[in-house]
Amino acid sequence: MVDKNIKNIGILIALVIVALLSVFVDIRYVLGIVGSILAIIFLIKNLEFGLYLVVALYPFIYLQLWLGREINIPYVDLIAMFVFTAWMIRKLYFHITHQKRLRWKDFFGLGVFLPFFIASLLSLINIDNFAIGFKYVLRPIVFFYLMFVVLPYNVIDSKKTLNNVFKILYSVGIFVALMGVYSLLAGSSNAFRRAVPISILGVNLLGTNHNLISEVLISVIPVGLILLWQEKDIKIKKGLALGLFLMMAINLLTFSRTGWIALFLEIIILITVYFRHYLKRVVPILLFIVALFLPIIVLMFGFLNTSIVENSNSNRIRLSQIAIVSFQEHPVFGSGAGTFIERVSHDAWYIIDFGIPLEAHGVVQKLIAETGAFGVITFFFLLGYLLKYMIGVYKKIPRESPWKLIIICLILSAVGSMVFQLFNTSYYVSKMWLPIGIALAASKLALKDYESKKNKNYTHTG
Repeated sequence: MVDKNIKNIGILIALVIVALLSVFVDIRYVLGIVGSILAIIFLIKNLEFGLYLVVALYPFIYLQLWLGREINIPYVDLIAMFVFTAWMIRKLYFHITHQKRLRWKDFFGLGVFLPFFIASLLSLINIDNFAIGFKYVLRPIVFFYLMFVVLPYNVIDSKKTLNNVFKILYSVGIFVALMGVYSLLAGSSNAFRRAVPISILGVNLLGTNHNLISEVLISVIPVGLILLWQEKDIKIKKGLALGLFLMMAINLLTFSRTGWIALFLEIIILITVYFRHYLKRVVPILLFIVALFLPIIVLMFGFLNTSIVENSNSNRIRLSQIAIVSFQEHPVFGSGAGTFIERVSHDAWYIIDFGIPLEAHGVVQKLIAETGAFGVITFFFLLGYLLKYMIGVYKKIPRESPWKLIIICLILSAVGSMVFQLFNTSYYVSKMWLPIGIALAASKLALKDYESKKNKNYTHTG
């Protein structure tokens, strides 16, 4: 009945909008608005389907909808906005009709996000164009919190939905790994062979940089371990293991230094935290894997001495110097959210040496330049709080619980994403924050399951 009422109201609104706008506005825009309303109506009843689309598209931020020459938006962000709007309408309807209250805790981590939001706003006191800066604070900063933390935290409300998310993530990882395989097989014989993104039908879904493959695989590989552990069918298990091995190999073959660091960190944490009681079993397997990848490791040491790496290092050093100078000018609140690229564009020597201005290659440089010390402190306080919550749930769950491995692997996925952005530029988009949102949602489900079983045992004992 609830869904039918919302559907009828939505269709009525759509018809009224068509009638009013068709007289004054281009019919294409009218159809776009009406299509958006109908999509939201559909998603009100099918939130999980919308979330699955977001998960399937989360790394492909270069797959974009263009409105004219000036306005563009990644499809993952557009769909996330539709799903979030549908979720909010649903929550408000239930709240108004007293069926289910809209609570502050539905916006998980709001109390620790707000200080960073305030820090971003305060940075605008040092900006010339306040309107542009304020727009940047709303999009992407507020946007990433609402779309990729709050949304998955609320929509993933069952183990079934969570497992479907795992399967989609794994499929995305395989797709990206196969991109890397194709680039290795079809790449120029004159260039250094490494796994890089490829264009499909003339569209660069991921972009062109090798790091963009690695940052996806870093967040998906731990999810592959969850699916491998949960699967009972031996044939499917072998297939999952082969896919997991492929993703690890392609991550190494990107020769992304950040990708290697993040992967090794994930492995070390997994072994020392979860498998520490089984070291005698795990170490021989680990040594076997290292032996398999030994030729790639040898190649990596040779690659570190190439001009490609030297140019990359020079670029990163110069961007860091620009960030430090900007921080020295405005150490407390920074030079203004969203101003780093403009700052780089005014550096004549950088443009002469490297051409077009680039974003800060690392979230720390980005923060110190744009939001100052206040922004750095509040941003890492936000990340620390989210990690603390996940780790707290992990510690509370008993060893024999099936949630134990799930949560540690999702913590690894989140940590891998965080570590990657210490050296990369995806700090405010889905590629960093969706793995964190999924990990938070799983932690919520695990805690709920633990407390439910604990209460049952208490009642039974009593």
